[in-house]
Amino acid sequence: MKRLWYYYIYLLVIWGSFRYFVRLPEVIEELWFKPVLWLVPLFWWNLALKEKISMFGKKWIKTLVLGFVVGSAYYLIFKYKNLQSFNFDANLIGVALATAVTEELTFSGFVAGYLENIRQGKWINLIIVGLLTAIIRLPILFFVYQATGNEILGVVLVALASGVINAWIRVKSGNVAGSILARLGMNLAAMG
Repeated sequence: MKRLWYYYIYLLVIWGSFRYFVRLPEVIEELWFKPVLWLVPLFWWNLALKEKISMFGKKWIKTLVLGFVVGSAYYLIFKYKNLQSFNFDANLIGVALATAVTEELTFSGFVAGYLENIRQGKWINLIIVGLLTAIIRLPILFFVYQATGNEILGVVLVALASGVINAWIRVKSGNVAGSILARLGMNLAAMG
């Protein structure tokens, strides 16, 4: 469990510092830097584990159905007043997809799987994933968007809830693909 906290502190410090000191277009940050900074250490850690974390199980239909249903619900909830306002932009879709893949592989895929290996079937695992998902938003909220207290609270609560739901999809199906699909729906609604 100690290695999980080391990895998370690494993410907070490195990603927070990156967000504070580096100002590149979001497309470059999300498509190039975020996957490298987040996933390379994670995959090295997985290689070092005796019991590897499998992120893509056999229940593809179940995970994709759950992901599509939850992603559609996220999209409808976030776009309920503006359903026809989607702006089709390749950069937007690329950022939404890269963010969904990177963050869901990290939290729903690896962290939820790691916690399940330690204590299988515990709701506390989902809550931990949700909290980690919510707290990692703080650097971008503070340093990039300079959000106010109510905005921060709103984003943290939504990230907490979606982190728990997406981790549940992964644990229920044994496959992170549904979590990625659900997160993509949320990202497209929030960014588009």
